[in-house]
Amino acid sequence: MARHGAREQKRLAKKKAKRAVEKRDLARRSSDNPVVRFRDADRWPIVELLIPEDIWSQGIGELVISRRTPEGMIAIGVFLVDVFCLGVKDAFWRIVSPPEYRTLVEKLEELGPMNKVAPEYFSKLVHCAADYAQSLGFPPHRDFRHVRLLLEGIDPSQCTEDFECGKDGVPYYFRGPNESIADARAIGRRVEAAGGHYVIRVDSPGGGY
Repeated sequence: MARHGAREQKRLAKKKAKRAVEKRDLARRSSDNPVVRFRDADRWPIVELLIPEDIWSQGIGELVISRRTPEGMIAIGVFLVDVFCLGVKDAFWRIVSPPEYRTLVEKLEELGPMNKVAPEYFSKLVHCAADYAQSLGFPPHRDFRHVRLLLEGIDPSQCTEDFECGKDGVPYYFRGPNESIADARAIGRRVEAAGGHYVIRVDSPGGGY
C-alpha cells in the first residue's frame, strides 16, 4: 500500500511539473517583454541571415536575422545599420508566421538584392558597426539591447573577415529622413571633429544642401 502511495505521489509530482512548464511556456509566448520572449533563443534554429548586397557601397541598409521558434513561428530581428557612421540606427523584432516572414523579405528585396551570410559574419558586422559608432559618441538604438538577444549563441570571433567601418578610412555622415536639421548639424560637428565628412541635405522645394 505504501509503495502504491509513493508511485501515485511521484506521478502527481511529474504531472504538476509538466503543468508548470506548460504554464511558463504559455507566459513566454504571450509576453511582450523580449527578455522573456527570447529566453532560450540561442537554441532556436537559424532560418537565414540577410544583408543588403550594397551595404558597403551605400553605407546603410536593413539586416535581418530569423530563427524558428519551438511553435513553428519565425522570430525576426531587423537592424538598420549605418556602417559609415551611426552604427545601429534602428532595431525591431517581430514573431510572425512563415508566410508573413516571406512577405517581409520580399518587400526588403524590392529595395535591392539581399545576400545570405554566415551567422558569425552577420553578428560581427552588427557589433562592429555598433562599436564604431559608439567610439564616435553615437550609441545604438535603444531597442538594440533587445533585438540582439536573437544573436545569442553566435560567436562573432569565428568570422575571419576584417570589417572597416567609415568611408575611405574616416566617418561619413549623410543626413537621413528622420534627423532634424539641428540634430544633423550636431552629428556633423562631431563627425568633423573626428576627422570625417558630412552632408546635410536641407528639405526645400528646390532642394539644396
